Amino acid sequence: MVVSVLRRDTAGQERFHTITTSYYRGAMGIMLVYDITNAKSFENISKWLRNIDEHANEDVERMLLGNKCDMEDKRVVPRAKGEQIAREHGIRFFETSAKANINIEKAFLTLAEDILRKVGASALRLEKRAKTFSSCCF
Repeated sequence: MVVSVLRRDTAGQERFHTITTSYYRGAMGIMLVYDITNAKSFENISKWLRNIDEHANEDVERMLLGNKCDMEDKRVVPRAKGEQIAREHGIRFFETSAKANINIEKAFLTLAEDILRKVGASALRLEKRAKTFSSCCF
C-alpha cells in the first residue's frame, strides 16, 4: 500500500473549495487542523467536516487537531470545545504543537494505525467472501 501525504493549508478560504474537494476522493485519512489561538479557524471545522461528508469516501478516517498548544497564554479555543466536536463526529482529537513537536508523531501514527486497521478488516472480509464463493460454487 502506498500512502502519500499532501498538505494544503487553505485556512478555510472559499477560493480553494474546488481544489480541496478533489483531494477528498480516494483519501484514506484526513487531519483537520485548527489554531487554538484563532477562533475563526475553529469555526471553519464544522464546514470542513460537512465537505468531507459530501465528497470523501464514507469510510475515510478523520482526526481533529488543535494546533499551537504550546501557546497556552494566547489560547482562545478551549480544549473542551475541540473534544466536544470530535466526540459529536466520532473522531479522534489531539492538541498538538508543530513548533514544540508535541503530539505530532502520535497523531500521525494513530491515524496510520486506524487506517491500517480498517484496511485489514476490509481485506479480511473480502477474503472470507472469496472463500465462501469458491467453496459453494466450484
